[in-house]
Amino acid sequence: MNQFKKFWEPIDRVIFGLVKYVCVFMLAALVIIVFYIFLGRYVFHNSPTWGEPLSLFLLTWMSILGSSTVLRTDEHLKVTMFDEKLGKKGVLATDILATILVLIFALFMIIYGAQLMTQARNNMMGGIKIPYRYMYLAMPVTGIVYIFALVSQWVRRLPE
Repeated sequence: MNQFKKFWEPIDRVIFGLVKYVCVFMLAALVIIVFYIFLGRYVFHNSPTWGEPLSLFLLTWMSILGSSTVLRTDEHLKVTMFDEKLGKKGVLATDILATILVLIFALFMIIYGAQLMTQARNNMMGGIKIPYRYMYLAMPVTGIVYIFALVSQWVRRLPE
């Protein structure tokens, strides 16, 4: 197991380092765009037509993709009030169940995100002329990253 941990750690650093920087870039772009929309609407009385669709695009990608970082470190919201009563084996069982459910959700995101991309391949986002399929691409990409996050989460639990 120690060999797999050594093998996995560089992959984990690259994938989630990239995810982190992409999300930081999208957040910075989102703040700038929303501020520009605000200035355009309330100061110059001429709001850009591309601002709201682009901010929606960035917000969708950032929020969905960014959720994988908390899944990786197991810092997402969860109910822990029964952990003391369940004991170590019970907590392990609920952790395994949670992992299986997240894996099912990741597969759902991959499969149905790909279907949404296919259905929306000809629909364009107004104002920015980007096909909706690129916004829906966030689902299968995040589903794949969720699987990597689950592997990372369990690798962190391995004994040294």
